[in-house]
Amino acid sequence: MATTTAVILVGKKDDNHGGIIPHHLIQLFENDKPNLLIRDLTEQNEPIVIIPTVENMVHDIYLIIASLILKKIDLNKNLKDIRRKSFYNNFSKDELNQLYFQTMNVLKENTIKVVFNILDGSTLVNQLDEIRKYPNDFEVTLTTLKKEFNSWSNKIETKGL
Repeated sequence: MATTTAVILVGKKDDNHGGIIPHHLIQLFENDKPNLLIRDLTEQNEPIVIIPTVENMVHDIYLIIASLILKKIDLNKNLKDIRRKSFYNNFSKDELNQLYFQTMNVLKENTIKVVFNILDGSTLVNQLDEIRKYPNDFEVTLTTLKKEFNSWSNKIETKGL
């Protein structure tokens, strides 16, 4: 199993206390190739695994939200393999750009909140500006305090301490 570098919560904002009432969770796993694991927190369904593009990962996450969670965009005709669905293998760049445009419109018409919990080393750290472009409510948490043993240098490394 690859390393989890981000956990994304999708749900409804809490008008009284801030935060989120999540109904879906998306885990980003990264190592040799990224995988997004999508779980419905309200049902006991099997999680779905999708291989996103590295260069447009934020757009792919939002496309997944619009299609698999909000069910406003139909990707099933392109994503044939139920177990491992790859955006690279199933869509051209032009098709993805059209889908990203549709996703933006879907999110303008729906009220959801997306919380990105992004760990050090995640590809998403370099795509924060892309998150800002989306019209939905969102929150981003980044590592501010960190202490961990580095087995390569045989030292404890810290951040923010």
